[in-house]
Amino acid sequence: MNMLANRDFLVFSDDWGRHPFSCRHLMRRFLSHGNRLLWVHTIGLRSPQLTLYDIRRSWEKIRSWLGPTPQEEQATLPAGLHLLSPPMFPFNRIPGVRAGNRASVARAVLRAMNKLGMRSPILLATLPDAGDYAGAFGECLTVYYCVDDFTLWPKMNQPEIVRDMEEKLLARADLLVAVSDSLCASRARQRLQARLLTHGVDLEHFAQASRPQPVPPELAGVGGRVVGFYGLIDSHFDLEMVQTLLTARPDWRFVCIGTARIDLGPLERLPNFLRLPAVPYERLPALASRFDVAVIPYLVNEHTKTANPLKLREYIATGKPVVATPMPEVFRFAGQLRIAQGAGAFIAAVEAALADPTPPEARLAALAGETWEDKAELLSDWIEETLAARQRRPVRVPGKEAA
Repeated sequence: MNMLANRDFLVFSDDWGRHPFSCRHLMRRFLSHGNRLLWVHTIGLRSPQLTLYDIRRSWEKIRSWLGPTPQEEQATLPAGLHLLSPPMFPFNRIPGVRAGNRASVARAVLRAMNKLGMRSPILLATLPDAGDYAGAFGECLTVYYCVDDFTLWPKMNQPEIVRDMEEKLLARADLLVAVSDSLCASRARQRLQARLLTHGVDLEHFAQASRPQPVPPELAGVGGRVVGFYGLIDSHFDLEMVQTLLTARPDWRFVCIGTARIDLGPLERLPNFLRLPAVPYERLPALASRFDVAVIPYLVNEHTKTANPLKLREYIATGKPVVATPMPEVFRFAGQLRIAQGAGAFIAAVEAALADPTPPEARLAALAGETWEDKAELLSDWIEETLAARQRRPVRVPGKEAA
């Protein structure tokens, strides 16, 4: 693989250890080529509310400010990765707080860079709030990797601030990549071309689900045909459609694996619904091996029309039949899955999937060129191309016109 090597990166993204997300998958590949990463954890983009989830997250953030011990960091992090959690306050609406956060982050990052001997890093950001910090670190390049429209997130209570941060980041960015056509179209600017970088997949990891293996203990007592889902269960999850499916087909079992941020009471009262808590990434193929059909039962709305579900390629890599609602990005794999809207059509699509004789190998073949290694190499090529273009730009001399 031809990859950028032995460079320093300053990354503003989701907390490294919380869950496997696209930026983490990509940057693991950069780490394997001798690059160093200073990974900065910032606060969430919305103001917290008095909910159990927000209180727990606030405590996690406060705890992270203390940082791991050197022994803990060395034992748990890949070589070349360094984490930083600057103290911040999640109330950017209050005058002075946003400026205070900017100063706190800049001070902490510059101190960490100096300690590590980092000079002229490549700044890569997936979060709009990096617009408040970009330009403060002597970075040689700014990359905005747009993974979502955060102004449309569930319970987002300060979209205008997020939008302002993102505009600042777009104004600073030298390279813009986005995970969906919709995000490419909405984030492109006259001076800044958007490049499409769809999600990748750990092909060999998820292909384990298509091979014979012991039934996972959590599913040992589950009989019949299993309709499976894993991931965050939030307001995008079409609760009503799944309830209709389970009521109409009492002989099917719906296995739902993940953290729930919505009330699943209507489903949990049904005998053929089973929810399991989130499991480590390493265990997902074993659990998915028990699925007869994998589903993405999301509402199609303004937000999900911009989304590119990370699980889509993972589901296909398991070799299992897949049924999804018609979000624009799922049509890239229209030949490898069934797309249906509405409870009746979705039930019919699951029935057709259960009878589908397509061998797993045929589904996996559709993922050629879709691994995280492929995506990391593409991103690396774009970064090198943009660095080279910057070096070719003529130096502007004040008071003189360009020849």
